[in-house]
Amino acid sequence: MEVIPDVAAEKRLFAGQASEGEMQARLAAVRREITDSKLDYYVVPSENEHQSEDIADSDKRREWVSGFDGSAGVALIPASSEPALLFVDSRYWILAEAAVPKANWKVVRVGSTGEGGKGDVVGGWVEYAKSLHGRIGIDPRLITNELANNIRTQVALIRTPDLIDRARPPPPRSSAPFVPYPLLYAGESTSSKLARLRPLLAADIYLLPTLPAIAWLLDVRADDIPFCHVGLAYVAVTQDSCVAFVDESKVGDELRETWSDAGVEIRRYGVEEVAKYVKEYAEALGRKKVMIKASAESSWALVSACTPHDVQTVPCPVDAAKALKNDVELQGFRNAYLRDGVAMVRWLAWLEQKIVKEKKDLGEWTAAQMLNKIRARDPLFRGLAYGDISVTGPHGASGHYMPTRENQSPIDLVTPYTIDSGPQYLDATIDTTRSFFFGKSPSDDIKRAYTRVLQAHFAVATATFPLHTDAAGLAALAKDRMYRDGLDFGHGLGHGVGNYLAVHESPVSFRKGFQFQPGHVTSIEPGFYLEDNWGMRIESVYICKRVETRYEYGGARWLGFERVTQVPIDMRMVDYALMTKGEIRWLNDHNTDVQNTLLPLLDTDADGAARDWVKKACKPKRIWPWTGV
Repeated sequence: MEVIPDVAAEKRLFAGQASEGEMQARLAAVRREITDSKLDYYVVPSENEHQSEDIADSDKRREWVSGFDGSAGVALIPASSEPALLFVDSRYWILAEAAVPKANWKVVRVGSTGEGGKGDVVGGWVEYAKSLHGRIGIDPRLITNELANNIRTQVALIRTPDLIDRARPPPPRSSAPFVPYPLLYAGESTSSKLARLRPLLAADIYLLPTLPAIAWLLDVRADDIPFCHVGLAYVAVTQDSCVAFVDESKVGDELRETWSDAGVEIRRYGVEEVAKYVKEYAEALGRKKVMIKASAESSWALVSACTPHDVQTVPCPVDAAKALKNDVELQGFRNAYLRDGVAMVRWLAWLEQKIVKEKKDLGEWTAAQMLNKIRARDPLFRGLAYGDISVTGPHGASGHYMPTRENQSPIDLVTPYTIDSGPQYLDATIDTTRSFFFGKSPSDDIKRAYTRVLQAHFAVATATFPLHTDAAGLAALAKDRMYRDGLDFGHGLGHGVGNYLAVHESPVSFRKGFQFQPGHVTSIEPGFYLEDNWGMRIESVYICKRVETRYEYGGARWLGFERVTQVPIDMRMVDYALMTKGEIRWLNDHNTDVQNTLLPLLDTDADGAARDWVKKACKPKRIWPWTGV
C-alpha cells in the first residue's frame, strides 16, 4: 500500500499499547488494590473529574486497565478471579471485543437501539450492579453526584481513592499555556457573557466544572486535552465576582490582564481549592450556609467537598448559552465549512485518481493522512477535532474504527468507503462524514441501505417545525425511513458542535426533551452498519434558523435547518426506484449548490482535477419523463 508517513502521529498511537502479559499484570495489580481496600468490585469510568468525553493521557484509566480506547465505556472489576466486565454501546461492540485482553475480560454489549454513548453505558453497568452483592468502589471525582445518589439507593457504592493510579505511575499532565480566544472569533467578551448570565444563576454561588463551557465563558483555549482545546479548570460565579481555579503557571501575562479586566480572579486548581473558596465566601457573608447551584456534571467529590452548604445540581445555563451561537460564531461555521469543503474535494479527486485510475492499494490510514495534509495548508488549521474514522469493508461495520499505520486495510472496490473526519479551525469545529463507492456496481443490498440512510438524512434536513417541538419527534422522521426495511443505527441522530471546542457539544441533540432554537448548530448523521461486512453514514452540519411559511400559523415560530457542510453526497449507491421526486430534487439541488459554491474557489492551476471531480460527482440525475431539476 502507498504510505504517507506521519511519525509523530505513529508514536502517539502506539505509545500506550501493551502486550497480553502486561495487560494481565495490570489487571492483577488492580485486583490487589481492590482487595486491600476491602472492596468486592471497583468501577473504572471513561471520564475525568470534569465528565469530559475527550480526556488527557493522564486520565485514561479505563484504557490502561482494559486496552479499550473508545470514548465511552465502563470497566467493572471484581476482586475475585471472575472476569472483569467492559460495558460498551453499539458504536464500540466490535472494537471492544478486539481490544480487551484475551483472558479474564468479557465485553457486555448495551444500547443496541438507543442514542449510544455514555447514557447507554451508564444504564448498562448500573443495571448490572443492582444484581451484585458486595461493596462497589469508585473514585468520587469520576462520577456525577446525581448518578452516585441514584445508585446508592440500590447499591453499596463506596467512595474510594483512585485505585488505578495506585497501580500505575500516571502520565504527567500537559504544561501548555492557556491562550486568549480572540473576540474576532468569539463574538462576545467574557464581561458581556457574565453580565448576561448572572441573572439566570439564582444562587449565592454557581459552580461550573464543565471544560468547554469554561473555555467559552472565559474566552480561552488550551491543550490539556487532545482534540478539544480546553484547559483543566473549575469556575465559581457569584453576582459580583468570578473565580477561575487553574494551574496558575499556565496563565500568561496577556490572559491574566484580560481576565483581570473582566473581573476574573485566579486561584489554584482542584476540588479542595473550590471548597476552600466556598467556605471563605460564606464566612465573608457571615453565614453558616450559602445556596450553591452546580452543573449537573458536577462530581460526587465536588458536591461533597462543599458540605455543609446546600448544593443543588441543575442543567448548566452556561452550556445552554454556549449552544446558542451568536452571529460571529455562525459566520465562522459557514466560513470554516466552506474552506474545509474545498480541502475535501481536492482530496477526493486525489483519492479517486489513486484508487480508480491508478489502481493503487491505498490504505485507510494513509488516505486520511493525505486529507489532513491538505487541510493543514489553511492558516486557521489547529489540528484534528477527533481521530480519523477512515474505513472500508468490515472496518466500516464498527461505526467508529480508527485505523493506524500498522493496522489498515486497502480501500476496496466492492464495499462503501466511509470518511468521518474533522479538523479544528480557529473559527469552527468540523464534523463531516461521507460514504463513497469506487467500484463499478454496488450490490443491491448496499444500494438499498444507502438510499434509506440518505432518505433518513433528507427527512430531517428538510423538516419545517414549530418552536418548542421535541427533538425526538424529528429523530422519528429519520427512523421511519430506516424502519421500512428493518434498518437501524445504535448512535444518536446528531449532536451539537463547538466553536473551536468539543466536536460533541451539549445540550444540543435529538433526544427527548431537547428543543431546537435559532442559533443552535447540530449534525444530522444517520447510518447503517452490517456487522462483519460494511457500514455507511451521511453526516452534515446544520444551523437551526427561522423560516417563513405560507400561513405562519401562530406567528413567526417556524424553524428549519441551513446546511453549512459543503461536500457532495455520493450518488453512485442511490437506488432511485426507492426515491420520491422530492427526494431526488433535493439530492440534485444539494449537489448543484455544493458545486456552484466550491468551483469559484478551486481557482489554482493545480485544481483542474478537483474541478473535474466536482462536476462529475454533482451531475444531476435526470429521470424520464420527469427531469428532477
